[in-house]
Amino acid sequence: MKIGDETEIDLGFRLQTQFISWDNKGGTTGDSEQLFNVRRARLRLGGKVTKWMNFFLQTEKGGGADGSGYDMRLIDAFVTLNLHPLAHIYMGENMAPAGRQHTTSSGALMAIDRPGITNYNLTWGLNGRFGFNNASLTDGNLALSNDESVRDNGATLFGSSSVAEMFHFKYYFGVYDGIQASGEDKERYTARLQVNLFDAEPGYYNSSTYLGKKRTVGLGVSYDTQDDIATDAVQGATGYTWYSVDVFADLPLGPGAATLEAAYSDLDLDDATQLNDGTGSQNALETQGNGWYAQAGYYFESLKLQPWVGYEKWESDAADGTGGWDGWKAGLTYFFDGHNANIKAGYESVKTEQPIGGSNEDTINSFIVGFYITY
Repeated sequence: MKIGDETEIDLGFRLQTQFISWDNKGGTTGDSEQLFNVRRARLRLGGKVTKWMNFFLQTEKGGGADGSGYDMRLIDAFVTLNLHPLAHIYMGENMAPAGRQHTTSSGALMAIDRPGITNYNLTWGLNGRFGFNNASLTDGNLALSNDESVRDNGATLFGSSSVAEMFHFKYYFGVYDGIQASGEDKERYTARLQVNLFDAEPGYYNSSTYLGKKRTVGLGVSYDTQDDIATDAVQGATGYTWYSVDVFADLPLGPGAATLEAAYSDLDLDDATQLNDGTGSQNALETQGNGWYAQAGYYFESLKLQPWVGYEKWESDAADGTGGWDGWKAGLTYFFDGHNANIKAGYESVKTEQPIGGSNEDTINSFIVGFYITY
């Protein structure tokens, strides 16, 4: 909606509904469960006030099928100051650029949802997730998140440019509130650099698959840190450091396009063994560790179909491996209108290093059918 010579407003929405069937939910009951879930329901309002300043607001009702839902709330609220193509300042509540998946739009995901190891990042809960990122694993779940949950309050300096016709880059550097569970007032610092060959991915957010509309190969590296996020009974205030390296390719191939994405991440919580996460004292070595994921898909343009597969693994630093797990997934997407309207179906199997939550179960299998609309 154009208001004046420089002012315009953009209204959008996103709705993702799912039917979920899983056995051994959480590993504590051994019971199977079937349920319907509103994964995301969002209203978005953005716009340009002048050529120098933009704004964005987004609400959401939704959450995980593990009961971690919520009433309608504001999840994004920031103003962008456009100083130069190499210098945009985002200030307010926004997604910190801690990895490729943390800068990938939830409206342009490939394998139903983000990999479960994405959530080992600060303000995302510091936990592993299963059921296509719908529920948290019991072991190694520190449940550390701020009031915004997933987002963070702060400021991000962002810029992108092309060095040559086939070489592009973008960078992020941010300072945020992070988590203040230790009572100390420390800032969170996040930085990311991404380079692309062939076509650029110039915006703040990426896509998990471009459905044949881009020819690009990307490489990214991210670093995320904050001192004194929580208190350990043995060593006092505990810090947090996360880094990741990722690679992405989306290339025309045969009658369609192939997509490949992989990343390695490392999480350091200062080897805390009795970390107070707000609910009690936990062994953070069951969360601390490293992991990787890989996912691939092929888009048949004439059929509007994309089969995809994925694998991820997390190795905790606990002596007996508690908190470690791996999982594989496979599925199929039919696109009515690209990422604007599609249906996804997928199966996932997660196996933990030790029985879950002291039970005798170590495997969770999930099946999801979801309807996805974004505009």
